[in-house]
Amino acid sequence: MAHSLQTIVVVVFVLVRITTSQDMQNKLTFEPNLSSSNLSTIQLDGSKTHVQSIKDDLVCSSCKFGLDFALWKFRKPDGTYPGLFKFIITMCKDLKIDSPAVCEGIVSALQNETSFLLTKLQLNGGQICGLIFPSKCQSSGLSWNDDKWTVPIPQKNPTLKSYKTKPREGSPLKVLHISDLHIDLMYEPGSAINCDDPLCCRKGQQVSKKEAGNASYWGSYGYCDVPYWTVENMLSTAAKTQKYDYILWTGDLPAHNVWSQKRSSQIYLIKNLTTLLLKYFPDTAIYPALGNHESDPVNSFPPSYVKGYNSISWLYDELVKAWAPWLPKDAIATVKQSGYYTTIVKPGFRIVSLNMNYCNNENFWMLLNPVDPNNELKWLVSVLTSAESKGESVHIIGHIPPSAGGDCLKVWRNNYYDIITRFKATVTAQFFGHTHTDEFEIFYADSSLQNPISMVYICPSVTTYTNSNPSYRTYDVVSNTWTVIDHHTYILNLSNANTVQSDPQWKLEYSAKSTYGLQDLTAESWHKVFKSWFTDTTTTGNTFAKYYVNFHKGHPPTETCDDNCKRDLLCRIAGGNFTNLNCVS
Repeated sequence: MAHSLQTIVVVVFVLVRITTSQDMQNKLTFEPNLSSSNLSTIQLDGSKTHVQSIKDDLVCSSCKFGLDFALWKFRKPDGTYPGLFKFIITMCKDLKIDSPAVCEGIVSALQNETSFLLTKLQLNGGQICGLIFPSKCQSSGLSWNDDKWTVPIPQKNPTLKSYKTKPREGSPLKVLHISDLHIDLMYEPGSAINCDDPLCCRKGQQVSKKEAGNASYWGSYGYCDVPYWTVENMLSTAAKTQKYDYILWTGDLPAHNVWSQKRSSQIYLIKNLTTLLLKYFPDTAIYPALGNHESDPVNSFPPSYVKGYNSISWLYDELVKAWAPWLPKDAIATVKQSGYYTTIVKPGFRIVSLNMNYCNNENFWMLLNPVDPNNELKWLVSVLTSAESKGESVHIIGHIPPSAGGDCLKVWRNNYYDIITRFKATVTAQFFGHTHTDEFEIFYADSSLQNPISMVYICPSVTTYTNSNPSYRTYDVVSNTWTVIDHHTYILNLSNANTVQSDPQWKLEYSAKSTYGLQDLTAESWHKVFKSWFTDTTTTGNTFAKYYVNFHKGHPPTETCDDNCKRDLLCRIAGGNFTNLNCVS
């Protein structure tokens, strides 16, 4: 039987090698692949080849077929699968899904979680391939039980007074937003930019590429994260530039070396960055949100009823310690339980920090029961109902944006969208990260996309992964309405910065209000700009061309954005809960 399994792997490996041979490559052409589902993980040249697509399809099909066979072979009467994960590692290596070190690391990291799910669910080979190798098997047949469950939302009390707690209007509050730092403690200047692993520019990596390239001091364009000293320089620069009323920090600290991380390394980074933030902003309130990379394994956030080694309490307990300098006791209590919280910032103004990992479609613990994990949405409704009754305004922060075509489970997103629609007068802005790009979304009341109700601001990443400049953002928030009246994005242009090893210049990339010609930053004003981009047939003659460059943090993959690219970027803005590919009627 072992010989049969080896034969399957060898045959498929030969097919993959033949498909990607030089002769085959010469016969196939390159085509752009800028669909809304993969813009955040765009290829370095802005395209994906037929060759790569065919190779991925073959590898995924081979993985599914091999694992279906292996599940039958290795299953014991007691429901265990001794030898299964050793086989998966061998298959990963033989099919060259990743380098040997990555194959061993990622399979070992996910072994415990996958074994647990195998005992609870009837997973097939395709589902396991999607769990362990999502970059190759994105459409792996995972069933999320995406039923139309709903969270009860009370109607507005008709006797409730329509008022807001309005302090005296003064100077706008200054808010700093940082997201997706992905600090690589193994970053090494001079190392290979193009390597055999999913993350490069690291000390001691194996390199078989002819065009390896050399990593620069402050960061590199490619599949590389940022060094520690670049993050510290960013925080130092931001602290010297202006004084902030508070800071938003929306997750993802660790680098993308997900195959070699440990719980201890995740904890170390959380403690380290907390210390760094306190060093440069000792008297500034900081409001964090949890990213999907903080756990180990990545994306692994089991609900609270999962106990023992698989419990997520190891992470939430550390967040309690790390976030304690900034949050009150009642907020810390819900962080310890579920990783989310709410707190008052100023009289009449509160922040809600969501744990968006409970909507993450790569959090496979949601396969057990995706119905409002840890009652987060039920809790959100109660918080907003209370805020409404008190006349408070609310800003919602989180990591993964709740957008169509993104990484948030559809049924969770649908409920969230209904909640925002109901409390549109209370929620005055939303802030997320995760995509690494500089973008915004407009929530609409219905599929006509004519009645905007809320704005989502997605902060560009500090990391360079992939192929972009480090960045951070600031907001101006007025205290009479608690609305954003402008935002400014700053970048470190690596082409210029890497000519020196001291005092790199973080420069203002743009102001949203002036660059896009906005009268203000209400949803209605953003809607007018969005509509103008749709109706203007040019891709270079209006402010959309600037948006395209800003989306990629000053380093776009191509000089111009063609019609397909433009459509996809605009669909990201207006998709929300409505998945019409044309976006507008």
